[in-house]
Amino acid sequence: MQPVRHYSDPYEGLEAQLAELRGLVRIVPPLIDTDRNRRWDELGKRAGDPDEEMIDIYESEAGPEERWGHADFARTLYSTAIVTAWETFNVYLVRQLFEGCLNYNFSEYPVLAKLIEDERRTWERRFENVIRRYKDFAQINLSSLSSWEAVVHARELRHALVHNLGWYTPAYLKTKRARRPAKEHWDFYIPDTDDGLVDNEPIPLDRVFSEQVIADLLTAGKEVNEALRGGR
Repeated sequence: MQPVRHYSDPYEGLEAQLAELRGLVRIVPPLIDTDRNRRWDELGKRAGDPDEEMIDIYESEAGPEERWGHADFARTLYSTAIVTAWETFNVYLVRQLFEGCLNYNFSEYPVLAKLIEDERRTWERRFENVIRRYKDFAQINLSSLSSWEAVVHARELRHALVHNLGWYTPAYLKTKRARRPAKEHWDFYIPDTDDGLVDNEPIPLDRVFSEQVIADLLTAGKEVNEALRGGR
C-alpha cells in the first residue's frame, strides 16, 4: 500500500488506500478459515495413531505462531486495518491543508521554510493542531462536518487498539458511536455501567463494523476535499 503522498491528488490516494483496506478485511479472514478447514479435513483422512486425538495433532502442527490453530487472526486484521485507515486519514488531512494553504516556494527564504516545515510536523504529531490550522488557514471548522462524530469515534478506537490492547477506554466510551458488546458476550458478569467495561473487555471487532469505520473516514475525507474546493 502506497502512502497518500505518492498520489498527485490526496483524495484520490485516500480513496485508493481505504478501498484496499476494505478489501483486506473482506477477503483475508475467510481465506484463513478455509486454510484451517483444509488442514482439519486432511487430518481426518490420515491413518493416524488411534491413541492420539485429532485436536492434539491439529494443534501440534499449527504451532505457537498460530496459537496452536486458534489465533484470532481475523481480529488482528480488523485492528490493523482500522489503525492503518486512521493513520492514512491523518496524513491525508495534513497533506490537503499543506498543499492547499502553504505550498509555496520558500527556496529564497530558508528560515521561513524551516518554520513552515516545523509547523507541518506538529500537524502530524498532534491532531488538535490540524483542527486548529484548518480553521486558521482554510476557514474550515472540521468539527462542524456532518461526519465528525465518525472521525472522533475512529480516532478513539485507534487509540484503544494501539495503546490499550484493544480493550475499552473511558475516552472511547464517551464517543457517541462507541460500540458495546452484546449482552450474551459476557460469560462471567454484566457491568452495571460503562466503567465496568474499561480495561475489562475488548472492543468487539468484525468485518461489517471495521468496513464501516473505514467507510466513515472516506466520507469525512470527501467532505474535507469538497470544503477546500469551495463546495461548502
